[in-house]
Amino acid sequence: MKYLFFIFLWLVCFPCCAVEPSSAPREIRVMSFNIWVGGGKSIPATAQVMKESGVDIIGVQESTRKEMNTSVYIADSLGWYSYAQDADRAVISKYAIVDTSANGKGVKIKVDEKQFVWIFNVHLMYCPYEPYQLNGIEYCGAPLLQTAEEAVASAWKSRRKEVEAVIADINEVKKEGYPVFLTGDFNEPSYLDWTTRAAKAGICKMAVVWPATKAFHEQVGMNDSYRVVYPNEVKKPGHTWTSIPPKEGVAEVMDRIDFVLYWGKMKVKSSIIIGEKSSFSDIGFDHYPSDHRAVLSTFQLK
Repeated sequence: MKYLFFIFLWLVCFPCCAVEPSSAPREIRVMSFNIWVGGGKSIPATAQVMKESGVDIIGVQESTRKEMNTSVYIADSLGWYSYAQDADRAVISKYAIVDTSANGKGVKIKVDEKQFVWIFNVHLMYCPYEPYQLNGIEYCGAPLLQTAEEAVASAWKSRRKEVEAVIADINEVKKEGYPVFLTGDFNEPSYLDWTTRAAKAGICKMAVVWPATKAFHEQVGMNDSYRVVYPNEVKKPGHTWTSIPPKEGVAEVMDRIDFVLYWGKMKVKSSIIIGEKSSFSDIGFDHYPSDHRAVLSTFQLK
C-alpha cells in the first residue's frame, strides 16, 4: 500500500476540493481516461494527470486494481464526487452527482443552481479488435478480416448491445434539455477517421464506416469534440492508442479509439490529447501511467 501513502502525501501538499456552485457562465472540461487496470504504471501519476489537467468531469475506464476502485479513491482524496458504474467504469467530478439515468448508464451533475449536465461513460468490447484483424494481426483468437464490410459486421456484432442500451438512456435524458456528454474507450475507431482520404495517406488500411460512433451521431445527434476542432483526419489523426512503444518486431496499429462526444447547447472551445511526452501528445507527462492517451475537451455552456 506504499503508493497510497505517496498519493495521500501529494494530495495533501497540493490540496483540491469540490467546486462551490456559482451563477457565472461555465466552461466545462470533460476527459475520457482509460487508466489501465486501475492506475497503470503508477496510481500517483494517474492522480497527477487528473489534477494537473484542470479537468472538471472524468469518465474513467479500467477503474479498478485488485478490488480497489482507483478512480473513486482518487476522487475521495481530492474531495471530488464519484459514481462507480461497475468495477470497470466510473465517473468522477468536481461538481455534485445528483441522479442516475434509468438504466444506470449515466449520471446527472449539478454545475450550479440552474445548470445541470449529464455524462455517460462506456468501455466497449475489446475483442475482436477489428483494426488488428484488418491488418493481419492475430488477436484474441478472432478471425482475420479482408473487407470493410466484414469489419463493420464484426464491430456491430461485438458492441451493438451496449451501444443501443446507452443510446436508449441518452435519448431519454435528452428530454430534460440539459447538455449530454459521452466519454469512453470504444475499442473501435471513428467513422470520421477511416476515410478514403486517410487510406490514401496511409493512415489507415481502408475506408471503414465504423458503426459505434456512427450510431451515436445518427441516433442521438452527438458530435465528436475532437473532430469538431480538428476536422481534417489526415493532418490531425489524434491517436490515443497507444502510448506504449511497440516492442521490436511487433506490429501495432495506431488509432483514435477514445472519445468525448456531446449533445446540446454548447460550444467546443478546445480538444487536446494528453499522454507521454511525444509528438502524439498536446500535453505530455514525464511519467505518463497509461497505455491509452486521454482526451480532454473544453466546452462553453450556453
